[in-house]
Amino acid sequence: MNHRDKYYIELAEIVHQTVVNWDPLALISSGAPKDEYDSIEKRFLSGLINLEPDENIKNKVKKNLEYFGVDFEEIGSYKEIELDSEILKILAELKKHIANDE
Repeated sequence: MNHRDKYYIELAEIVHQTVVNWDPLALISSGAPKDEYDSIEKRFLSGLINLEPDENIKNKVKKNLEYFGVDFEEIGSYKEIELDSEILKILAELKKHIANDE
């Protein structure tokens, strides 16, 4: 396995663990499998690898949350702002891991 492959595998594992720990809808803590948020993990991972702006990644993650049933009109602006903040904080933490590996 070359260095680049190893880097992407490690990054994917970090993203996975971060999203599992975040558990935005408490699905995993309610007994769902740890791969329940694979689509959200892919949004983070793809965005980081492709150097997408944080705002784009955040919006893609939120779109996936809508797929899981989150209705942003129903949850209210305060909760949405809180969610935005959580997503951006996760991105900042993931970027620290990337910076440490370079």
